[in-house]
Amino acid sequence: MRYKQRYKDMPIDKSWTIEKDRERFINEIAEIAFGEDAIERGYDLDEVIEKIQEFSNNALKWEEGEDGNLS
Repeated sequence: MRYKQRYKDMPIDKSWTIEKDRERFINEIAEIAFGEDAIERGYDLDEVIEKIQEFSNNALKWEEGEDGNLS
């Protein structure tokens, strides 16, 4: 994959260009979303993205005190 540096003071980390590193990233994110062996258990990319987005939305609600369970 090719990425262009868009911001002068923010170079692109070389890990994004190394396939092995990208594969590790994908695997780790999938396992955060669905647990061990998430890819091998058949979860697809869209399901992983949706679950990570759900985690993010819930964290934002919690940080903003929108969760009714907060003291």
